[in-house]
Amino acid sequence: MAIEAASSLHRPIKFWTDILSSLTAILNPKSHHSIVREIQILLLSHKHIHLRWLKPHVGYLGNECADQLAKEAITKGDPFLLPKPLSYLKSEIKSAALSIWKDNWDNGETDRSTHDIVPRVSNKPVGWNREEIMFVTGHGPFSSYLQSSNT
Repeated sequence: MAIEAASSLHRPIKFWTDILSSLTAILNPKSHHSIVREIQILLLSHKHIHLRWLKPHVGYLGNECADQLAKEAITKGDPFLLPKPLSYLKSEIKSAALSIWKDNWDNGETDRSTHDIVPRVSNKPVGWNREEIMFVTGHGPFSSYLQSSNT
């Protein structure tokens, strides 16, 4: 880590980044992320190291070069992978689950009458009351449903 290497130098050092979210995370004293906590401890114990933000994609030569190297590392499958934030993982899982649900809903063989009324799935509430849901799905105190469940 660059901050660790810089900690042995005893002169003012500035690290410039265009990733505002990283700086925001480092400034958050309540962060529980292990890498963020490690950086915070290093910065607190080495007052000569400073982090600075610069505007991205405006032509700073060093920044453009760093962006290009990062893109190359990603496309080559660099083994140095940082753990993904929990929010990113939650978003990916939610997206994958919704995709599987949509595929099952569109290609399934059951509940086709409900599919005709509600052709798309969504994790947003539809605002129907209990009676409407029972009517659309056919699940409820209807004689045909009660007879089929008793057999």
